[in-house]
Amino acid sequence: MCTLRTTALAALLLTSWSPILLAQNKPTHPKTSNESLTKVVERRFAQWDRDHNEVLDLVEVDHAIADHSVHGRQAALVVSLRYRMANKDHPSKLTHQQLIKLVEEHDFIKTVEHTIQHLETIDRELFLPTDPDLATFNQGRLNDCYLLSAIAAQAHRSPKSIREMIHPEVTGGFQVVYGDGQKIAVSPLTDSELLLGAKLDNRHGSWLAVLEKSYGIIRKRDRIKKGDHEAVAASTEPIETLNYGNSGAIISLLTGHHVETLKLGGSSHPDKVHDLLAEMTQKKRLLCVGKNKDKGPPGIVNGHAYAILGYDTQGRHVHVFNPWGNNFTPKGPAGKDHGYVTKNGVFVVPLDQFHSVFSSVEYETDRRLAK
Repeated sequence: MCTLRTTALAALLLTSWSPILLAQNKPTHPKTSNESLTKVVERRFAQWDRDHNEVLDLVEVDHAIADHSVHGRQAALVVSLRYRMANKDHPSKLTHQQLIKLVEEHDFIKTVEHTIQHLETIDRELFLPTDPDLATFNQGRLNDCYLLSAIAAQAHRSPKSIREMIHPEVTGGFQVVYGDGQKIAVSPLTDSELLLGAKLDNRHGSWLAVLEKSYGIIRKRDRIKKGDHEAVAASTEPIETLNYGNSGAIISLLTGHHVETLKLGGSSHPDKVHDLLAEMTQKKRLLCVGKNKDKGPPGIVNGHAYAILGYDTQGRHVHVFNPWGNNFTPKGPAGKDHGYVTKNGVFVVPLDQFHSVFSSVEYETDRRLAK
């Protein structure tokens, strides 16, 4: 029988703990203010201008991106500003007055409003029930295809392994455990970080953004160890260190195995490529492929990395995934002249064309990395 004292105690515990559990299990969307961008700048510029020289630079913007007090409308403004200032066609520094003038421009206001709308679609759960799902994969605006192609290959091979990599902490942050044994502490994602990397929405959770941030931490740490003074001088925000890299290094990080490279074209005969793809896909090894040759078929981008999802040994067709998650319809018969039918990033290339279109295959071996 439930006594009055027991009932009161239960009510007290429920009142004390339910909001905390709710916050951990179902992150909520902060309300977005309708404050004008001009007023946002007037109110926050002194805080963003860390050295108080009346000029905002990229390092200071990156500090704002890592700041949890910058959310909603402010976050959309800061991220839009970051993309603009990082563009070589625009100034990388802005005075207070230049920033005020910018945020009153129609096109920039439109960009920020679009970014706010995007932020409001993001599901802040770590994983939704269907995650990870390549059908919802979208690289976003960072040049980290090398990273996302390897993650996509791993997500395709073993979705469970992606879920088991990321461990939520009571602080709201995460511990990411990689296949090579590295354990990376990741602070809670800011609104700006949710906007900055892979394109998130309500079809999937924030897991990909967590992995991007964790590798950004590794990347920045390694650059500092090598004496990269630019990295030392830069802000604490790790995500912007992700631009450009090697898929093979990510495969090793994810699996703890050595990676080797097979160059395509030239002296590499298609039969050799066939044998490698047949063996690696039979062993369920991770594979990525790069495109660094002359201009390729429509829809195939130079200087880009892709995941290999499978290989049809009988028909000799390679199943490839573009981390953009794009769709493409050839304006003519599918092939080198018109490109390949692509749905949610997936397309199929005959081996003889694959061999000549792409540059190199990075593949996981059986050899474990030395500890």
